Amino acid sequence: MGRIALDLIKNVRVQAIIGPETSEEADFITYMGNKAHIPIISFSAISSSLSPIHFPYFVRVAQNDSSQVKAIVAVVQAYRWKELSIIHDDSQSRSASVLFLTDALQKTGTLVSHRTVLPTTANETIIKDSLRELRGMSTRVFIVHLSSSLGTRFFLNAHKEGMMQSGCVWIITCELTDLMAYMDPSVIYSMNGVIGVKTHVPPSKALRKFKLQWRRHFEQDHLQARILQPNVYALWAYDAIFLMAMAANRVRSHLNRDSPSSTPNNRTTRNMTDLFDTGVSPMGSKFLQSVRTTQFTGLSGEIQLVDGQLESSAFKIVNVIGKRDQPIGYWTPNAGLSQSLEPKDMDKNYSANTEDFGVVTWPGGTKATPRAMKLKIGVPCKSGFVEFVNVSHCTNSSKVSGFSTDIFDAVMQGMPYEYEYIPFGSADGVSAGDYDNLTYHVFLKQFDIVVGDVTIIANRSKYVDFTQPYSLSGVQLIVPRNEDNFTKSLWWFTTPLTKELWFTTILFFVFKGILVLIFENGRNPEFQGSRSQQLGKVLSFSFSTLVFANREKLESNYSRFIVNMWTFAVFILVTCFGANLTSMLTIKNLQVTNIDSLRMSGKFVGYQSGSFVLGLLKDLRFDERNLKQLSTVEEYAEALRNGSVSAILDELPYIRVFLAKYCREFTVTGPTYPTGGFGFVFPKDSPLLSDVSKSVLEFAEGESMHKGQKIHDIENKWFGSEICGDPLLNDGKSNPLQLYSFESIFITVGGASVIALFMFFVSSIHKKAKDGSLAEMLNKKSLGERFCDMSRCFRFNKKKPPPRETEQPQKTEEMHQIHEQLPDTSSVERQGTNDNDERHGIIKAGSLVIEMTPADNHSEITVVEEVTPTHRIE
Repeated sequence: MGRIALDLIKNVRVQAIIGPETSEEADFITYMGNKAHIPIISFSAISSSLSPIHFPYFVRVAQNDSSQVKAIVAVVQAYRWKELSIIHDDSQSRSASVLFLTDALQKTGTLVSHRTVLPTTANETIIKDSLRELRGMSTRVFIVHLSSSLGTRFFLNAHKEGMMQSGCVWIITCELTDLMAYMDPSVIYSMNGVIGVKTHVPPSKALRKFKLQWRRHFEQDHLQARILQPNVYALWAYDAIFLMAMAANRVRSHLNRDSPSSTPNNRTTRNMTDLFDTGVSPMGSKFLQSVRTTQFTGLSGEIQLVDGQLESSAFKIVNVIGKRDQPIGYWTPNAGLSQSLEPKDMDKNYSANTEDFGVVTWPGGTKATPRAMKLKIGVPCKSGFVEFVNVSHCTNSSKVSGFSTDIFDAVMQGMPYEYEYIPFGSADGVSAGDYDNLTYHVFLKQFDIVVGDVTIIANRSKYVDFTQPYSLSGVQLIVPRNEDNFTKSLWWFTTPLTKELWFTTILFFVFKGILVLIFENGRNPEFQGSRSQQLGKVLSFSFSTLVFANREKLESNYSRFIVNMWTFAVFILVTCFGANLTSMLTIKNLQVTNIDSLRMSGKFVGYQSGSFVLGLLKDLRFDERNLKQLSTVEEYAEALRNGSVSAILDELPYIRVFLAKYCREFTVTGPTYPTGGFGFVFPKDSPLLSDVSKSVLEFAEGESMHKGQKIHDIENKWFGSEICGDPLLNDGKSNPLQLYSFESIFITVGGASVIALFMFFVSSIHKKAKDGSLAEMLNKKSLGERFCDMSRCFRFNKKKPPPRETEQPQKTEEMHQIHEQLPDTSSVERQGTNDNDERHGIIKAGSLVIEMTPADNHSEITVVEEVTPTHRIE
């Protein structure tokens, strides 16, 4: 082809050349045309390696193959595929366009994990080896960018190798889709389920007429052959010739008008011995300008060259079904993906989602969208804290469950990825390494993702990436509670004061009361009475100063002085008692308060096996000899109980699990040291990371995309809904006091009440026995009668309240009348007499019951009770 073009340029002296079919041919001919100023017009050399900008005399009456890149990327975005492979040949044209495609995919966050490059002359063996390599990859999405001859052989072998079954996604470019009408039916059958990007040719009246003429001529020339329809390359060829004819007519008319004697064959020549020294065509620039500025509507659509090539137009997205390609959508530069080119479908913002497609039949005949890839998920194989990750057996067929895997399963819902859990363990059922080794296996590409209770720390972030955390973050100390010696004791409330101080305080209470009695006796009627009454007054008055509720009036200044002094002392004593008791209840006298005190005291500290906390403790300058490795919740509790460790430093999620079982024995203390929390591990620059991180945040916020499932439901499933009032983040706050803490108080007060009630009964019965009515009550046969009689015995007497000042004259007058009646024994009912002294006895005078007691020269009268007329004195 190059030799023919050279002969046409040097000997025939043509003004333009049409027809380099391949990009490789066009590359060589374009070089000669650019040197001789001869326009080279191609309708099939669509490689992006040929640019009219670099070769001004190259004209492409076709679309650049890089123009389909955006349509392919839109299809990938619509199905949210984040990793794929590209298969192309080693030709310069297709290698160049793959670079454009890879760059466009990476800008949207899609990773091209592998590129399979086939020789243009690849045989069956090379193709099959490449297919077997593709089968072993994790990705299931493949973009095929091959020539039609190599592409047909590739899909025939892919069908034979079983890679056209369900589970795989195949996307082909225009170079295969535009020529599919010329492929053998067996090839099309092997491509069933493939999605293709095809150049869209808008329907027109001229196109329909052309196809009828094509069909008529085809039937005449090929009577037995299958009728083939003209493809887009045939239409571009027709339009290219029409364009050349229009441009030639414009140039010829222009030359005839300006210089009728000039001929188009005149050419400036230089060294004719040089093979490539073809001279310069004087008409080349004018012809090129005429070609580039000519516009018309051709069979392929609007012919308008922009920078020497057709402007990008619409692409049709097709699905290979049966023996034909079925349109499922369109892509246009202005509207992106749409199900049709109707204004109602295109009048929207640029988008890419599956709603812009019709129903797709995938390889294997399935309607369900295949998963983009099968991910290998590494999970830790551990014996302790299995609430996060629980592996039944450390083999590849293990059953995996736990809080972390449930979160990951919920996050991955709706994403086009298939995955399997692979335990990170050895054949003997133990872990194959710590969490640093586990995350490093992601860097080595042995795992695609690691799911588990892996903490986000800076050292690991050097070689892997993490999603947003899905758990609490921070580390804190676990220490034993000391309530065994405090709130669990019956007399815990006496702890703020020593025994000596309690004894001294009580002694001063009594001493102060005795002093008041000495000072007030003889002058203050409120401190008069029998010895028992005076003793009660002393004790009551003494202890009432605790609440500053003295009701007795003091007459002596000495009494007032000592009471005021003692009240001040009591105020200080009560305030200090309350402050000390409050301090004990809130702080609980924890022996360990922070990490610094542990390090300085040289006490033993526990940490979880395989955790990064060991490195943290070393960074905090702990002696490694004082560090003890623990694995399970039970080992934590036993180590704290027997004192082999004074405290355990661990992360908040583990502490929550531990305190859910042992919150009555242990608690947290000291500050919370920040960490990154738990996250899922991804390789550096993983295209899945952004989507998974976004899904983690949405799940934590309770978005509806996760089918109503919330993170709190999963937490309650594995950690329990009641966690001892959630003591995890208490940080020194006192727990509510329980009923058993006040047992001694209630027992004391209740016991005193029962004793007082018993003494009341005994006193009442004693009075019954003394007045002789007890025998009469016991002689009653009916139990009910006895009970009623006993009730009367224990009934409280209703004493008349002290008289007001307005009632005093009436009471004085009544007492005066009594004195007048005393000599007249007829008006007095004597209730009892003393054989030794007639002036002693109990008498009734009117409504009063009085008691006469002998004095020196008279009888002293005391009112015992005021009775109603119905009250009978027995």
